[in-house]
Amino acid sequence: MGEVRIYRLSGVARTAMGPHRELSLHRSSAITFQATSMNSTRNILAILVSSLLFLLLPLRHAYGQGDFESYLADAVKAQSENDIQGAISAYQRALSIRRDVPEVWANLGLMQHQAGDRSGALKSFKTANQLQPKLFVPLLFLGIENLQLGNSAESVHYLSIARQLHPNDREVYLNLGSAYFNLKQFESASIAYRRATELDSANGEGWYRLGITYLEMSEAAAGEFAQLNQQSPYFQWLNAEALSDQDKLAQSAEVFRKLIASSRLPACTRSSLGFVLLRSGKPSEAQSEFEQDLKSGGCSLAELGMIRLKFVKGEDEAALKSLGELWMLDPGFIKTFASELGRGMTPEQTNALAEVLGTAQASDIPPEAISVIRKALRGGRTLSVQVELRSKAASKANSPSLPRNLFTRGEYGMCADHLLSTINSLPGRELSLLATCAYYTGDFNTTLAAGKRLRESARTKEEGLFWSILAQQHLAVLALAYAGEVEPNSIRLHELLAESYRDRGRYADAEAEYQIALGINPTEFAALIGAATNYLQELKVDLAKEMIEKALDQRPTDAEANYIMGEILIAKHKFSESEPYLRAGLSAKSELVVRIHALLGQVYASQGDTERAIAEYRLGLPSDDDGSVHFQLGRLYQRIGESELAANAFAESKTLNQRKQASTISNFGIH
Repeated sequence: MGEVRIYRLSGVARTAMGPHRELSLHRSSAITFQATSMNSTRNILAILVSSLLFLLLPLRHAYGQGDFESYLADAVKAQSENDIQGAISAYQRALSIRRDVPEVWANLGLMQHQAGDRSGALKSFKTANQLQPKLFVPLLFLGIENLQLGNSAESVHYLSIARQLHPNDREVYLNLGSAYFNLKQFESASIAYRRATELDSANGEGWYRLGITYLEMSEAAAGEFAQLNQQSPYFQWLNAEALSDQDKLAQSAEVFRKLIASSRLPACTRSSLGFVLLRSGKPSEAQSEFEQDLKSGGCSLAELGMIRLKFVKGEDEAALKSLGELWMLDPGFIKTFASELGRGMTPEQTNALAEVLGTAQASDIPPEAISVIRKALRGGRTLSVQVELRSKAASKANSPSLPRNLFTRGEYGMCADHLLSTINSLPGRELSLLATCAYYTGDFNTTLAAGKRLRESARTKEEGLFWSILAQQHLAVLALAYAGEVEPNSIRLHELLAESYRDRGRYADAEAEYQIALGINPTEFAALIGAATNYLQELKVDLAKEMIEKALDQRPTDAEANYIMGEILIAKHKFSESEPYLRAGLSAKSELVVRIHALLGQVYASQGDTERAIAEYRLGLPSDDDGSVHFQLGRLYQRIGESELAANAFAESKTLNQRKQASTISNFGIH
């Protein structure tokens, strides 16, 4: 009798084959996610080999002179010694004797996969699958191989069958999410990634991918909204909030004021303007907006604004009393919006507020509420990444029966609970109320569900898109924040998180992530590159130069590092000094090369070499996402008397600029 040792997937095995967003100053990256994905896939096999999680399968047949069993033994021995090629040869010799044992084909496929022989692995796994369609490992790796080869639809096919066999296997859901992501089926991807995080809540990779997927869903919805109606009050609210999130306070206030002049207003619009005015140093104007929302009812955000004003005025006792009352009405609201108490304050002001929370005057506020507010003042996460279950029975027994009354009183959680059980039959007006209540209590999954229902009707589609974008943005930020928390020592994960923040203009958050990565390893090249890019986008040019010089000390010929140094020198108006660095960067990836040509156009324009400047600007046009390159090219055309070319360039500049502004509505989140 003989034995075939068959690998089984371990619960601790990891795959990292997910979405990659190449980001830098113009959406490039110092990190290549696909490369790290392949490395992590190899880690799965290393874990499989080292852990020796074998399934013993008795073979109740005799094979010619024991050669079959002998070759299998040779294969297992080679694997234990990490001799991958030796194992492959031994399995192939065994299969030359007996070709109808699916487990042997599966093991050969695993070894070929580890050796990087994708076509060979794919053939072996397909053979194993044909011999035994219900064998899990071939199905999983047929999904993985097809995913790596870009055959995402095929990957979904095999992984869906694997999921039926092993419905609680995390690797299936991570890879299934990646396949759906590549197919731009983001809702299906989010479902797969959510399941992966439920199965392993300590896996930062899963949370990161879930967060990125929510961002893609938000961007897709924002694009749909922009095409539908950019003049919608809901679209304009999102635009105003995006401007606020980018600290463009005057522009944000202007959009909010125009919006308030219209008839249809999203809830708490005046209070949103009030907080912008507070950060702009206009407390009396802010108070006026808060008071008007208070008169209307249903806006605890207005009450929170008044509480902040009381703290600023030194009316600590009254502020603390109101804060305690708000917490009793709806703890979820405070957890969601506590950051607004300190947003825009100086460090001295936030420290003073934290001290007030420790005085005897705050003794009537529940300790949990004080803990939440202090954490928010430090910039910490105050909401759970999972839905917090509330007692629906209690809400019905102890509260007014009408959800609108609950909303008016600021009992948002109870309002949402009351409506949620009948979400599939609610009319548009009640769906709108459900979305509002769920949002203000921090239940963004319910907000998203209500938004999806609202989008089904043409009459309520705009509002449905509004709530969908809001919910997806908040869910994205929560997932990304949690990814960093569960794997605090993962440099790669912090770099990826920084990229995702930087891509949405949240440079302070990106800076914090880069600082964490460099705190773990101060010489991490990718983190130095990313930090330099981020500082440059924050206009912290000297810090950017410090980072990139450290990177160039390690790799003087690195194309991307040279390109970034060129950007920095141009930002310092050292055009001639930037040229050699930009030239050295021309061997970088193609999306950076077009940006470099645009920069070289700027260099030659500064030197008065109009002909060369025009030639370079034209090569750099594909990098123009905001109209700036077309605008500069138009000015040069004017200089040489090409009025028609200049007019065309200016017209395209205007179009690109408007498109850029429209895209900003999906680029904000919670703080």
